Amino acid sequence: MLDAESEYQSVIDTINCIQSHGVTHRLSIPKMVIVGDQSSGKSSVLEAITKLSFPRDKEMCTRFATQVNLRRNTALEKDVLSARIEGEEEFNNLFRVVQLPMTFHGVIEQAVQVLCKKKSTDISDKVLELTLSGPTQTPLTIIDLPGFISTTSNDQDKSLPITISAINKRYLQDTRTMIIAVVQANVDLNTTRALSEASEYDPEGSRTIPIVTKPDCIQNGLLPDWIEVLLNRRRTMCHGYLVLRNAGFDQKELSWEAARLEEQRFFEADLWNSIPTDRKGRDAVKKFLGNLLFEHISREIPILKREVDAAIDTFKRDLAALGIPIANTDEARINLVDATMRLQPQVMAFLNADYNHTYLATFKNKPVDSSGQDPFFIRSSLLGLYKKYRADMSSKDSGLPISEVVRLVARYKGNDLPGFVSFTTFKNIINGHFLDGWRSITKAHVNTMHTHLTEAISSFITHVANPTARDVFTHVFGRFSRLQAIEIEKTIQNIIDDEATPFTFSRHYAETVHKERSKTTRIPALPREPSSAELTNDIEIATRTALGLSTPPSSVTGTPRTSQSESPPPFSQQQQSTNDWDDVHTSEEMIPCLRAYLKTARERIVDKVLMETIERHMIKGIQEYFSMVLSATNGEVACMLESPALKRQRADLEKKISDFEGILEELSK
Repeated sequence: MLDAESEYQSVIDTINCIQSHGVTHRLSIPKMVIVGDQSSGKSSVLEAITKLSFPRDKEMCTRFATQVNLRRNTALEKDVLSARIEGEEEFNNLFRVVQLPMTFHGVIEQAVQVLCKKKSTDISDKVLELTLSGPTQTPLTIIDLPGFISTTSNDQDKSLPITISAINKRYLQDTRTMIIAVVQANVDLNTTRALSEASEYDPEGSRTIPIVTKPDCIQNGLLPDWIEVLLNRRRTMCHGYLVLRNAGFDQKELSWEAARLEEQRFFEADLWNSIPTDRKGRDAVKKFLGNLLFEHISREIPILKREVDAAIDTFKRDLAALGIPIANTDEARINLVDATMRLQPQVMAFLNADYNHTYLATFKNKPVDSSGQDPFFIRSSLLGLYKKYRADMSSKDSGLPISEVVRLVARYKGNDLPGFVSFTTFKNIINGHFLDGWRSITKAHVNTMHTHLTEAISSFITHVANPTARDVFTHVFGRFSRLQAIEIEKTIQNIIDDEATPFTFSRHYAETVHKERSKTTRIPALPREPSSAELTNDIEIATRTALGLSTPPSSVTGTPRTSQSESPPPFSQQQQSTNDWDDVHTSEEMIPCLRAYLKTARERIVDKVLMETIERHMIKGIQEYFSMVLSATNGEVACMLESPALKRQRADLEKKISDFEGILEELSK
């Protein structure tokens, strides 16, 4: 086979040893599989290569993958066969060594009973592993897959073709699988299912080796065409074609050696001489496949080693992420104190905008939250929310029409002297028409800030906290956040209630009043009321006119203020006009004060709210959170104890690490 046969055996043994760790579902292993249509001669190919006589009757056709390991062992006097199925210990104990009178067919029958409840209808995705060791064996590992079928019989499951395709697909799509596609010489090459399936998963053909079977069934006149195919001149394949003559059903009792001799005589015919000897016959096919598998494995082992090394690192990180296993609450509290001391400075740095760049990098592509803020840059996010709150507060009293102020002054005035600006009226206007609006705006915005900050801190804690204590941290933080929400609600209420009685010593207020008054347009005064002299004059003029006296007395000066047709307004109307004029001018005096005070009070509320709610309770108050963590209840700490699911997860990771370290050791030999 190879001059360095011991090296080849070592490579094959390495792969077989890796497979014995039961990690083929986690790790792609270099392998060689046989695929083909049912009754295409797959079993005969396997028999020609391995010297094992596989069953050919319909009831025993392959219903599961069969892996055959050929191993050279010069310490043995004769070939020894063993069989195993992963997870079937009873079967494995029975066939650690196949004892007489148990035949190879008996092993297959037992495997069918274990893997298939009904021999003709069931398919299993488990693998029967057969190992044939002996002094004359040449190393090779090959897997026989269930044959493709298109139709089913009456007693078979109609989904059987799909199930078989799914099993074969798992192997064919693996880029480390070399595909031996069995092609019958008595069918059209282009309609062969094996080549079609292989080309789907290996379009370049770098992993596919066609083996032509049943060459003795080629119809007269078609042999020259098949010779052209086998010489790789028609449908070109990367590795060319192989051909062997498998014994027919009527020759099933023929020994392997006798079948080899018949095959040899068959290929001695003139037309077959053009096919190179290293590509025809069972010995040549076995040698060719062995060399190809050796080269394939040797090429893949360094890559496989790197993958195994990387997988071990991943498993170890996952195991470390589970933290130290904790058996009781005393151990849990010790672990919690240590985790808290590590977490506290990280959270404080985060709130002070001293960002953990690993944390930020993890979430850099995440979208902003529903408020339009980026929760991972906490200070800039809060600043944006603060500005929006201030803007909404400013818009509440941006428009203050004098007509509305006049109306409010008229509503709220008491026993005030005309022209006086009543403090009570001023206070009532502030309370009745501004405080409630400020209160609702403030609550809505602070609730948004609190929610945003809660989510941001919670996300950070989840990311950086010790995994073992993470549930405690997040649970207590939820409780802390709810308590702070209650305190924030009380604080907002107190701040707004404090504004119920207007109060300020701010110089800014006085300056604002002055500016507002300078901008105010004075309202034109109402016509003044007549003096007593003017009233007397009006009476004299009216008397002389009534007596028919045309010349006014010398004492009467002036002219009547109204014509005869114009009578003065009733006194009640005069009084009403005077009162309205008082309200207007009182409002005129109040508006600069009102505007100045609203601006001053609004700024004061905004600053006090932000400092005494978000900044005090959530930013500076975070220290209280850590105190709550350290005094967590036994029920809260209990979640740090190792759960059954976590124990299983830890055990699974530890087994993976052990298995892959064993694989790495094998690959490093």
